[in-house]
Amino acid sequence: MTSPIIRSSAGQLTATTASLARYWPELVLFCLAGSVYFWNLPINGWGNPYYAAAAHVGATDMQGLLFGSADAGNGLSVDKPPAHLWIIALSIKLFGLSSLSVLAPQALMGVATVFLVYRTSLCWSSRRQALLGGIFVVLTPVTSMIFRFNNPDALLLFLWSLTVFFAVKSLEKHQSRYLYAASLILGVAFMCKQFQSWILAPALAIAFLMYGDGRVRARLFHLFAGALVTLIPASLWIAIVELTPPSQRPWIGGTSTNSFLDLTFGYNGLGRLTGQSDLGAVNPKGFSGVVGYDASLIRLFTINYAPEVAWLLPVAFVGAALLVIRLCRRSSSRLESYATTLLSIWFLTTFAVLSFMTGDIHPYYTSMLALPMASTAAAAFEGCWVNRNRPTYLRLAAVITLFCAVLTSGILTWFQDWQPWASFGIKVGALASAFSLIFPYLIKRPKAVATSLILAGVSILLLPAMFIIESISTSQQGSFPISGPVPTVESWHKRDAEQLSRGEKSKYALSRGEPVVAEIAAYIEGTPSGTRWAAATTGSENAALYQLATKRPVMSIGGFSALDPYPSLDSFKDYVRAGEVHYYIHQPGILSWSAGSNTLAVVSWIEDHYPYQEFSGVRLYDLSRELPN
Repeated sequence: MTSPIIRSSAGQLTATTASLARYWPELVLFCLAGSVYFWNLPINGWGNPYYAAAAHVGATDMQGLLFGSADAGNGLSVDKPPAHLWIIALSIKLFGLSSLSVLAPQALMGVATVFLVYRTSLCWSSRRQALLGGIFVVLTPVTSMIFRFNNPDALLLFLWSLTVFFAVKSLEKHQSRYLYAASLILGVAFMCKQFQSWILAPALAIAFLMYGDGRVRARLFHLFAGALVTLIPASLWIAIVELTPPSQRPWIGGTSTNSFLDLTFGYNGLGRLTGQSDLGAVNPKGFSGVVGYDASLIRLFTINYAPEVAWLLPVAFVGAALLVIRLCRRSSSRLESYATTLLSIWFLTTFAVLSFMTGDIHPYYTSMLALPMASTAAAAFEGCWVNRNRPTYLRLAAVITLFCAVLTSGILTWFQDWQPWASFGIKVGALASAFSLIFPYLIKRPKAVATSLILAGVSILLLPAMFIIESISTSQQGSFPISGPVPTVESWHKRDAEQLSRGEKSKYALSRGEPVVAEIAAYIEGTPSGTRWAAATTGSENAALYQLATKRPVMSIGGFSALDPYPSLDSFKDYVRAGEVHYYIHQPGILSWSAGSNTLAVVSWIEDHYPYQEFSGVRLYDLSRELPN
């Protein structure tokens, strides 16, 4: 009587095993991405306090949520659109304010992005290539910080992966609704980093125009309609901001005119590309690392950027070339041609922009390359593996391996105190595999050739994997996250990492914020609850740290870089005399380095008219009582 039950149980077990066998790539990617992005996540504290504080404001105030206010007094907004803040604010609303509630949404986006890269590749390539594409996203060091940090780039990468997924689906299913869904998502992506978010648009348009469904006239119509759909989210939010009287919303951070259009076309638009200050570029005094003076074709192979992204670039270029050759031979299906055109143009466009932009640029901007680079690199690996019985492809694999070994060795010369054995080990592995691949007649068995290819892959991927382990084991907070260990040569990486470990206050306040003084925080917490701003200070990172520590609103005079003309001296005088600002925290670091004339005028007026107490070298001015004349 028990045998049917036994058979039933055995059948269920067999079905479960078959299901696991079928979905093992997804399980591998979920485990790998989840481990990297969630491992000891709270080690990064608030991540970027600037955005953490703004998200906390949004969790408690609808006006602050809508406009992305940097403080609960709704005086100033952050210098980006608030889409990513909305997601973090929801997390804080549901789970309370904590490091995990601030950072976990980005980690989830990372896992989802890796999965979407896999599913998109699966539509037009083999399961192996799709799996490699997802793994390469995880093994790109810059993503190990972006998806563990609360900068808007994490949401941008997720929305890009979703956009490309729906765009490819539109060709696979032959249904234009998927194209319009992709267009709408790309429009939402504008709410992350404005025009930077649309760097994907040319690749989408050209690929669809070349290989989309229907005649050319129909494709043009769909592209025009898709463009209109893309404009909807951005236009609606810009209209809300611009039509709201300035007195009823925060000052738009990062602008000199209090206009979101200024932010769009200036600071986050042409100013980023050209570096011209009249277009909104911010060039703090004496800090060349943040400005694109090093623009060139080899920029991404230099110290400030190579550790983040360069490891797979040679492979990705070969992959893009193989995809283009395949297109020229017309040996691909329409769907394959569409996907490969999209990926190749996306990769090359992004590489060109990152290489030659002369405005504000930071190492983590290289995360924009992660998705197309991973997919094109996977195409190179797949091409060499599938054609491993052809000497031409084996020699190509050998050349790639040797080139990557040279590149890796070059990068490691900037990290001489870190894992000294690594360079020698990589060279041995690369030379051994390359030798056997260049002279395949020395190895006549297919298994030996396959082993050589696997060894070549390991020699390419081992070091970026080790950089990622270093990244997720190291605490980082501030505006400019970096991955990997600290270099031994002067660079952005070295300077930024050492600021946190050594407490270099002269250039600390902009990127990290100066440490919160407990005695000052206690005074701020003791201010009357009805005060619009419990305190004011210079620099948004400084304001954010005190705001997070005290849960009280703190005004940022001058915005992120202390360069914004907010508040004007007259407006600040009115706030003080109306009792809307109680204290001023004097932070000299950013004042001596980056502050604009308006900020210096406000600070000078405070110093001339109000008394202060000093705690741990930081002055706290009491704005509730004026000095006698």
